[in-house]
Amino acid sequence: MGTVDLHTHSTFSDGTCSPSELVNKAVSCGLQAIALTDHDTVEGIPDFLKAAKDMAIEAIPGTEMSVGFRDRDIHIVGLFIDHTHEGFQKMSQIMIKRRDARNEEMAARFRRDNIPITMEELTNGNPDAVVTRAHFARLLIKYGVVKNTAEAFDGYLDPSAPYYVPREYISREEGIKTILAAGGVPILAHPLLYHLSEKELCSLLTELKEYGLLGIEVKYSTYSKQDEYFIRNIAKKFDLLPSGGSDFHGTNKPHISLGSGMGHLAVPYEYLQQMKEYAARS
Repeated sequence: MGTVDLHTHSTFSDGTCSPSELVNKAVSCGLQAIALTDHDTVEGIPDFLKAAKDMAIEAIPGTEMSVGFRDRDIHIVGLFIDHTHEGFQKMSQIMIKRRDARNEEMAARFRRDNIPITMEELTNGNPDAVVTRAHFARLLIKYGVVKNTAEAFDGYLDPSAPYYVPREYISREEGIKTILAAGGVPILAHPLLYHLSEKELCSLLTELKEYGLLGIEVKYSTYSKQDEYFIRNIAKKFDLLPSGGSDFHGTNKPHISLGSGMGHLAVPYEYLQQMKEYAARS
């Protein structure tokens, strides 16, 4: 039945492709479906759906929400989001305002040390863009402060760095229930990236299931076959729908390709079909 990519980013967050460019790339890759899941926003969804309207591809409106967890965050992907839902729009605006305040303070800290980062540069002429630390990394490379993204994060954007400003996150319960209220399917994104033990992951999933979590990313760009096997068993244990995606960011993550990730990713259309069947029963 073909393959899909249910985790991608556009210029409306920290990707380098516009929503329409994403659709065109997905068609050229031969994908059956693609989901746009920008960080904490659905502002790119209208352009995304419009671009896919007359194309031979299924376009899934989505988002990737950052929620608080142990003084940092975990990510909840929401698929089939009603991007016009008033409650979701309000929550999205709250999260964006918190991001903006944090980013402005981080930029000010860099300027105090003669690194001329401004909000205008961070948004790259797109005031609606949701700025993440990846945007800061790009400018640090541009100004010759660091050579690559890894060096930027390790030395300047890590929580231990003097330029880092912690974010004020919404709760895990708020995030999941906001996605559900907007008709979405909440999915725990890339669970292995949180570096939890199996016991800790199971404890987290027990909690998130109580709030309404419905799925988990079983396939992801950095997963090995052993990783997939582990998460697939976890999904069965907690009766969670399997999902997957590349987490494509364009040139901000040049080693990750749309649809195929690092070359071995293949998310079956069956995953999307199972979500649709679940929604039809609900």
